[in-house]
Amino acid sequence: MVRALAIDLIPHDPRLGLFVAPDIPSDKLRNAIKDYAKDVRIPEVLALYDGTLLGSAKDGVVLCKERLVFQNNDLQDAQEIRYDDIVRVNLKKRLLRGSRVLLDVNRGRATTEVALDFSAKPDAASHVAHFLSEAMLKGVDFGRGSDLEDQGTPESREAATDRDAVEDALDRLQRAGTLTRDDKYRMMKALGD
Repeated sequence: MVRALAIDLIPHDPRLGLFVAPDIPSDKLRNAIKDYAKDVRIPEVLALYDGTLLGSAKDGVVLCKERLVFQNNDLQDAQEIRYDDIVRVNLKKRLLRGSRVLLDVNRGRATTEVALDFSAKPDAASHVAHFLSEAMLKGVDFGRGSDLEDQGTPESREAATDRDAVEDALDRLQRAGTLTRDDKYRMMKALGD
């Protein structure tokens, strides 16, 4: 499911520093894995954002099936974030220094803000932000790390509705500003008592 999102939402556009598997240049992928995405295996890579001006891909974002790994520059440590830990995605355009994608990430009992830097190629930021928003919501829709095909028949999904999980998902949508309180109430009421 997330693979299809990457193909649909991220253009393969070297001018933007965006590369979608299986057409990611091997030298860029090797550089990213060697430099900051050391725990990533090549078959799990869906897409790559090369955040360097000269095209080495030693800074940027590696998008995988269940997570992203990124490094904005060599002065920062690489970070890994699971899509289902993202609670909000916000695109911020800056007047002089490109764009950033701000992620609110659930870190246990706290939510922290993490910034992905798109100064080198600011037009790529909107594509990555859109992908991350959808990947975050797919985790809500289909459960942690599972694909639609793994969810069984519609009848078995309906019989196994987890009211708490639905309410958590609706809370996330409400916090993201994509669902009103009244709509959440009506959806919860439709589930019954």
